[in-house]
Amino acid sequence: MSVYRFKIYWEEDNDVERIILIKPNQTFYDFYTIITESFELNNKEASSSFFTSDDYWDKHIEITLKEEDTQQGEKLMHKTSISSLIEQPKQKFIFVYDEQLQLTFYIELIKIEPDANSPDTFPKIISAKNKIPKRIRKPQKANLQANTNTSNTLPMLSDDEIDQMIYANLMKGNVSDNDILNDNMNDLLNTINQPSDLKPHDESDEPEEIFDEDNDVFDADEFNQNEYFESDDNEEN
Repeated sequence: MSVYRFKIYWEEDNDVERIILIKPNQTFYDFYTIITESFELNNKEASSSFFTSDDYWDKHIEITLKEEDTQQGEKLMHKTSISSLIEQPKQKFIFVYDEQLQLTFYIELIKIEPDANSPDTFPKIISAKNKIPKRIRKPQKANLQANTNTSNTLPMLSDDEIDQMIYANLMKGNVSDNDILNDNMNDLLNTINQPSDLKPHDESDEPEEIFDEDNDVFDADEFNQNEYFESDDNEEN
């Protein structure tokens, strides 16, 4: 029996890559197990799915982990063999791990190799490059409750003021790049220090701009709608 050689890489960083060998008669659950092991994805309760894909990375047939997640005839990993969905020599799949974290991986069949009665156990990892940064998974309802009850909820700030606040705390070491990468913005905005020179943004405080025709930068005598500005040939001569 032949052996499939797949390359799997993380959508957000192509340098986070694995090469995995798996047999055609093994299931997508076998594939799921070796992928989560190789990328150190330890939450086995997370909903996850494979999708068949074309060269443009569009999702087609879904192969899901949990039977309770099937709604419209999706296939199940433990009942679906790899070979049953190999439709072309360079078959592509997409693997999405954890519907909350939405970690997405691109999978490419790069070679079909002869088995030659290998004593090795499959599937197996033959190459592993780099790791995915750790991410914190928190229930959304818990975040909402915490933010509703917190006593230090920030006043309404403009986007520029929020960016300034995050940058100031990043420079002071109060937050890290991983905090921002994990996108814990609700918790982040309620826990980091707000610079003392920031105050709630209120559009009513902004002075009303009044157009003053006398201060117009354009001189009506020199402005030409077809040529923008007329040149003064007399001055050049």
